[in-house]
Amino acid sequence: MAVSGVRIEGLDRVVRGLQQVGVEVDDLKDVFQQISQRGARIAAAFAPKQSGRLAGDIRGNRAKSKAVITAGRKSVPYAGPINYGWPKRNIGASGFMQRADRAMRPFALRQLNSGIN
Repeated sequence: MAVSGVRIEGLDRVVRGLQQVGVEVDDLKDVFQQISQRGARIAAAFAPKQSGRLAGDIRGNRAKSKAVITAGRKSVPYAGPINYGWPKRNIGASGFMQRADRAMRPFALRQLNSGIN
């Protein structure tokens, strides 16, 4: 499975702090869902497309304190080797998840800022 992401240092502390002062952080789930859905679409656009199964398998998950985008599962076990490469099998790294990360950073930061405010 290929998992990649933008990690925002201190976000967990921010979420805990917001909870302590009484802010309803469950509302951030919607922000993280928007981020993960858009990230999944962008990663799918960057994914190599021989059959389209890999791009179709990329999905975003909603959580209270993070947005996770994953590619691959038992039915698509080649997501990791395609993203990271597999030199023994002459498979070059495509880096589609990392490219999606870079493309998502400005949007994710704006969405988080807006959602927290």
